[in-house]
Amino acid sequence: MNLEHLYTAIERVRSTCHGQHSRESSCMRTYPVLLESARLPARDTVQSFLRVACLAHAWLPNALRLDPAELQAAVAAFESARTATLGVDASQIDPIAASLSSVVAAATVLHLANPAVFPFWDHRIEGYRLGEEPSGYHMGQSRYYVAFIEEVRELTQHPLFLTFHNDYCTAYQARLQRLRIPPYSLTEPRVVESAIAELAGARGED
Repeated sequence: MNLEHLYTAIERVRSTCHGQHSRESSCMRTYPVLLESARLPARDTVQSFLRVACLAHAWLPNALRLDPAELQAAVAAFESARTATLGVDASQIDPIAASLSSVVAAATVLHLANPAVFPFWDHRIEGYRLGEEPSGYHMGQSRYYVAFIEEVRELTQHPLFLTFHNDYCTAYQARLQRLRIPPYSLTEPRVVESAIAELAGARGED
């Protein structure tokens, strides 16, 4: 996975326009709403976590499955992740994944909580990163999500990343305009993940 390969995603964004009723279009339209809703004040930290977990599952094919025995640890990890900047590790992911019975669900929750640090992660993205179809066991291991986060961070530190970021966002905003979706900004991890998703194809069924 390197910046040169990701550049090919820009042309895909420029040339491909999803249908108004497609899942991709719906995700693009609702993304800023999910982020805004995730930031709203809550009565307490438990309510905040549960709300974001519900929001995350609006984008996931599987219904929310919550393990109450893991809830308090998940809430603590969630609160830690909301203010994370560097040094992400499995301790911020595993409790949430245990509570939701899914690392993919945990990654979605973490992105909504802190999109400047945590990218989305799913079966299709990991398949592109590996160059082969990941197993269910693989997708259940948080260390692979941590490895993806680290690769994303390395890409964002590339000397030419700022140019890529600007070019990708320009193409993405033009796509939003074609779909009559109000413009919104993308964080650096979101740009990398979105570009990979373009190259990997349609959203998977994790």
